[in-house]
Order: sequence, then structure tokens, then C-alpha cells
Amino acid sequence: MRKTIHSASDGIALKLKILAKEKEDVRRKLVVTAKKLRLKARQLAATAREKEVVRRKLVVTAREKENVRRKLVITADELRMSRKTLEKKVLERTKDLEKVRAKDEAILASIGEGLVATDKNGRILLVNKAFERLLGWKGEKRKGKLLSEVIPIIDANGKTIPESERAVTKTPKERSMTTYYKRKNGTSFPVAVTVAPIYIGKELIGTVTVFRDITKEKEIEKARSEFMSIASHQLRTPLTAIRWVLSSLKREKLTEEQTKLVKTAHETSMNMASTIRRMLMISHLEEDGMEPELEQVILQKELEKITRLHDAHRQRSGLELALQCPQDLMVRTDKQLLIEILDNLLSNALKYTPRGGKVRMSVTKEKESIRIDVADTGYGIPQEEQKRIPEKFFRASNVDSPVEAGTGIGLYMVYNIVRLIGGTISFVSQENKGTTFTLLFPS
Repeated sequence: MRKTIHSASDGIALKLKILAKEKEDVRRKLVVTAKKLRLKARQLAATAREKEVVRRKLVVTAREKENVRRKLVITADELRMSRKTLEKKVLERTKDLEKVRAKDEAILASIGEGLVATDKNGRILLVNKAFERLLGWKGEKRKGKLLSEVIPIIDANGKTIPESERAVTKTPKERSMTTYYKRKNGTSFPVAVTVAPIYIGKELIGTVTVFRDITKEKEIEKARSEFMSIASHQLRTPLTAIRWVLSSLKREKLTEEQTKLVKTAHETSMNMASTIRRMLMISHLEEDGMEPELEQVILQKELEKITRLHDAHRQRSGLELALQCPQDLMVRTDKQLLIEILDNLLSNALKYTPRGGKVRMSVTKEKESIRIDVADTGYGIPQEEQKRIPEKFFRASNVDSPVEAGTGIGLYMVYNIVRLIGGTISFVSQENKGTTFTLLFPS
């Protein structure tokens, strides 16, 4: 019985051990499960924190978007206001520009001279009413056309002037000329043309050409030339007789007073004869009736003759006259016309130099030309009048009182003769300092 009880106790103890072991296994599993749950809880907490951060960022972003939206609304309102203000200003400016344009068009329409603006390629941009009236072309139909095609330029003989010789396009500085324009109907008329460049900064973008009909001036000039020619011929014969009588009287025995009067009369008749000769020469020049007779001219010999002719005037005026010319220096030209040129220049230099002044005539040989300078220390020519020196009958305003009256045809004649014999003439002058005229002839 003890054995039976003992066996039963052992069995219970074994069961208890097994049960305890199972409980321990369960406990361990629970511990593992608890650890996993704690890990999962930490992961969930981390995820929750991340989501909270994201949520907060989304809230901030939403607020920023709202701020941006509000700013955009404000900006849109401001832009609408600015657009309205700008539209108002543009409308006002457009009205102002229309007024200015209407004013400019009215001014252009009222100008009596023809006006045409071209681009740098010589194509017409705009014209005024006088352009249409003088040439017979409608301006709107001519826009974009080459000016050289619209206005053929011809010379006095009706010959068309080539494009390369026209002074109406691509000119870098202002230029003036007289020529002939051909109308739409084929007739031609004389014009005075001035061409000026249009610059934006330093870039040449086009030109403005202004021209006027000088038909009446040409007719007056022709009538005046004809009158000069007729008058000169009519005066020449009696003047020759007067000079002959005066020359005869000079050889007679006269009192001192009579000699003085005859001498003065003779000098006056010589001056008149010189004026008549110049008037006749100008008539021939203007009628293209003069042909130069070229020959080899020894310059020193002719210059000495010219200076001797003016010795009396020089001494009477108390002037110093110097001549510088290399010996045997020659130039091929018309001797009589060259003498006429130099005689006029020297006469002017002596006439327009006050007592005690100096006049110098010098000749130098340059590379391809002969240079002749006639310089004085006289009254000079006012700057604003210098461009008018080649004009017929022009006299500078600062010499009306100091010297005897002149005709104003001497330099006009000189310029024309120089061109006729193939030379060039230029001058530099400063008022109350003096003037230097420079002649260049091919050597």
C-alpha cells in the first residue's frame, strides 16, 4: 500500500513538473510576445511621430499656400489697377502722339520746299506735299521705292547723272548742290538741293533731302548775265577811247594838279576796264563758251609780272609783298587764265589788308601737284560767311567800311576758272588775322 501511495505521489510530482515546464514555456513565449509587442509599440509610436511631423508640415504648407494665394489675389488686384492706369496713360500718350503727328504733318505740308526722307539704302520713307506738287508723284505710292528711281537727276544738257555721282544717299555729312530734277511727266526743272544725314547715336540710318525749284532764280541769273555781257560790250568801246585820251594827256606837259587828276582818272579807267573784262569773262564761263588753251607755263616769270603790276598799290598802301617760287618750276595750264586767277587773288589780298600788313605768294612742288598759296594778314572772313565766298556778287560784311567798294565777282570768277582748267581751290581764314587761298594744279 505504501508502494502504491509512493507511486501515486511520484506520478503527481511528474505531472506537476510537466505542468510547471509547460507554464515556463508559456511564460517564456509570453515574454517574447511582450518584447515583440513593445517593439511594435515603439515602431507604431515612431510612425505616429513621423505622421505628426508630416501633418504639421502639411499644415504649415497649407498656411503658406493660403498666404501665397492671398498675395496672388492682392497682386492680381494691383495688376488690374496697374493695367487700367497703364491703359489710361497709353491712351493719353497715344492722343498726345496723334496731336504731335498731326502737327508734324501740318508743318511738313506747309513747307514750300520739297522734302523726302530715305533709309540708309536710299528707299523712300516719307515725302511732303511740296514733293508731290513739284514732281507730280503721289507720296504714298512712292514709299519703299529707291529715290534714284523716283527722281532721275539730269545735268543742264539733259544727260542723266549716274547713281555714283548723286549727292542724295548714304552721305555722312550735309551737302548742297544745284542740279536738274525730272518730273513724272518727263519735264525737267532746276533745283537747289540740300542733303543731311540722320543719325541715331553714331549709326547712320538714312538721309533727309530738301529741294526747291529755282527756275525763277535761273531766269533772273540768265537775264543778269545777258545784261552784263551787253553792258560790257557797250561800255568797252567808249572806255577804250577814254583810256586812249587819258594816256595821251599823261604825255603832255601838265601842272601838278592836272597830272594828279589825269593819273587818278587813268587808274579809275583801268579799274573799270578790269571790271568789264571780268564781266565778259564770267559771261563766257556761264555760257560754257570758253575752252582753256593748255601750254607749259614758267611760274616764276609770270608771278613776277603779276607782282610788278601791283607795286604802285602796294607802296601806296604801305604793305610788304613777298614772292617765293622755285626757278624753272613749270605747270601745264592756260597761261592767261592762270594770270587772271592769281591777279585777282593778289589784288584782293592787297585790297583787304590794312596798312603795315604783309602779303605772301608762294609756290611749292608736291608729289603730284603744284601748290600756290596767296596769304595775307588782313581783315579775314567772318566764319559764318565763309561758305558764301564762291557766290556771285557776295562781299564779306566786315570789309564794307575799311576798303573801297568792290563788285563781288572776282572770287566767283576765280572759282569757275580754277574748275575750268582742272585745278582745285580752298582757303582758311580768321577774322582780323588774315586769309590764305590755296590752289592745286596737277604737275
